[in-house]
Amino acid sequence: MKRLALLSATCALALSACTTMRPPAAPQGMTAYGLDTQGRLVTFGTDNAAASLRRLAVTGLPSGETLIDLDVRNTDNRLYAMSGTGRLYRLDPANGALSADGANLTAGVTPVAIDFNPAANRLRVFAETDRNFRLTPNATPVPATSPAGTVTDDGTLKYATGTADPDLVAAAYTNSFNNSATGAIGAGTTTTLYSIDAAADTLVRHSSAEGSTPAGNFSTLTSVGTLGVDAMKGMTGFDIAGADMAYLSVGMGSNTMLYTVNLTSGAATANSTVSGLALRSLALALPNQ
Repeated sequence: MKRLALLSATCALALSACTTMRPPAAPQGMTAYGLDTQGRLVTFGTDNAAASLRRLAVTGLPSGETLIDLDVRNTDNRLYAMSGTGRLYRLDPANGALSADGANLTAGVTPVAIDFNPAANRLRVFAETDRNFRLTPNATPVPATSPAGTVTDDGTLKYATGTADPDLVAAAYTNSFNNSATGAIGAGTTTTLYSIDAAADTLVRHSSAEGSTPAGNFSTLTSVGTLGVDAMKGMTGFDIAGADMAYLSVGMGSNTMLYTVNLTSGAATANSTVSGLALRSLALALPNQ
């Protein structure tokens, strides 16, 4: 009887170990990438986030640096991330390894959020004190109109009307597709920049005021509508894949809520809750155009 009990206990432990070590399920829906509060790279499917969740330690980050946001670049279909000091890196989603791109923001600028403009092939960067920049990566393909490493100061982000002080914590462009086969967005395709204002918990649309310089600065803000969600700085991610598939992530304690966002009304609709994951930022894999 003792031997039988011991055998049963051993089998139970073995079964438990097998269950614990079971690999994550394949992502369903859209594949999403994120950075958690521990600085790890996470990958999951938007339709089965909990079951497909995969965590990887990020390697190659200099001591004292922290990654603040990440995005997939449409022209090479690679994942990029920016540190709190404005250094741009390529981030391998297969193993979490970083490699420096070499393009950096102006010294002393503290970035908050990034997203690639699929039409211009440049990186939009929001920084502290409502500053707005464009950065050209060193990695090919480099746009003909902007040499590698070019930083463009697009001035101050402000609303077209009123005196509200924005607190933009995440950004995303529409019509973001995987254009790596050609290295450029499809002919005639335009894009619109949206962001999340954590001060008002709203979706914001960007434009360039008539006659403003530099051209294409996207510094003028218009509120689209209320999210219905409490967006928080350092705990909110937002991205758009394809024409207009928008997702929002909001970390709440040790959990993360995932939402879809209506770009016409601004309303966020709950998609799922991922327990045990405190997500800081979000990026979506891009579909082919």
